[in-house]
Amino acid sequence: MITIGTGKNALSGRLIALIIAAVLPVFFAGCAKRKQKDNRVPVSLTTTPGKANVTMISHGKKLGTTPWNAKLPPGTYVFEFTKPGYQTTWRKITCGIDREDVEVRLKPISASVIIDSDPPGATLATKEGKTLGATPITLRDLPIGKHTYALSKPGFSPRQISFSIEDERPILVKIDLASNIGTVIARSTPPDANIYVDGDPRGKAPSTIELEQGSHIITMKLKGYEPYKEKVILSSGQTVRINAQLRMLPASLTVNTTPTNASLFVNGKQYNDTPTTVKDLLPGEYNIKVSKPKYDTATRTVTLDPGQKLTVNMTLDSNMGGIDLVIHPPGVTVYVDGKKIGVTQPGEAKGLSKVMEIRGLTSGIHTIMVAHKRAIPTQKTFKIRIKKGRITRPKPLTIWIKDTYMKLKNGREVRGRIAQQNSREVLFEPQPGIRMGYDKKDILILRPLKPEE
Repeated sequence: MITIGTGKNALSGRLIALIIAAVLPVFFAGCAKRKQKDNRVPVSLTTTPGKANVTMISHGKKLGTTPWNAKLPPGTYVFEFTKPGYQTTWRKITCGIDREDVEVRLKPISASVIIDSDPPGATLATKEGKTLGATPITLRDLPIGKHTYALSKPGFSPRQISFSIEDERPILVKIDLASNIGTVIARSTPPDANIYVDGDPRGKAPSTIELEQGSHIITMKLKGYEPYKEKVILSSGQTVRINAQLRMLPASLTVNTTPTNASLFVNGKQYNDTPTTVKDLLPGEYNIKVSKPKYDTATRTVTLDPGQKLTVNMTLDSNMGGIDLVIHPPGVTVYVDGKKIGVTQPGEAKGLSKVMEIRGLTSGIHTIMVAHKRAIPTQKTFKIRIKKGRITRPKPLTIWIKDTYMKLKNGREVRGRIAQQNSREVLFEPQPGIRMGYDKKDILILRPLKPEE
């Protein structure tokens, strides 16, 4: 316990003591704060990729791996970042009063590789099959590690190449390619067959073809012959000979005619009526003949090649004609060459028949006969010439026919035809060329004859 003075002085002492008691804690507290102040700066170090080794080379200390965080006193520091497969990277940092965040992107170590082949021009591809180019070729920025590629060239065995990159030094990789070529000598009988190797055209036989070793399908084709196919297994340096005897294909002939259903003869042999196809014919010349009633016979000569499928279209010309007949009077029976055609019908004009159309007559002279039981004579014949493809129209034919019945008041009956009449008189023909006049007042009946009369 501290006592300062007594009495009046003691009061002053107590006041001083109170002041000291109040001031001393504040004084010592301020001193304590000045002693405990931390002026270090937070520092954060990160890398891409992470887990890089960090060394503070300015102070010779290994700090660990990224990400790294710490507080450093103000000052200048140099950090080294290392990671296997990546280039070493340095960063200089000056710490003041603010936080320092450092991000470092590490670059992978890479090298260039030159790949060459003997012979050159081989295709370089990745294991996945992506084509990179042809040798010699330079691959840049390859990372450290083992690399594998494929080399291929037509005529040579494919190769797989592997190499390792350990540092940034360039690498030269050279590959000797081994030939894998064999030879096929292809001939055909007959010659000039088209040659196909595995479906691809390779010229005409005879031919010498270089192929890669292995299995191949050789096909030879010639128009008119069956395809020839053979499988060969070829080794490098081997020669295989193929002599293909081609088998001839038969030909066929299809004959169409207008009109159809014509008789068909090929080299004198009759086949089915048209349209028809004659198969299995040997190559050569063939004579074709087609015929049909009422048409002119048609012929043609064709040449068939092996395997050919020939179609021949032939038109037959009609050799028919026709007649248009008009007969006076109607009701007459008509015959052509003894064959009954029909009976003429009354036409618009009095005493004339309708036109009777007679068709399908061959060219030449035909006999036309017209007949009627009351005609005098009862039948009459005509000769008419028919021309091919034409309709003949002769002048109207006339036949004398009794067609009228007349009975006089004196009881006499007469049959014949009326040659002429007026209001007072009838000129009547009982026979051809005989005419008699009758006064109408003497005629009891004058009418047409009935068919049965």
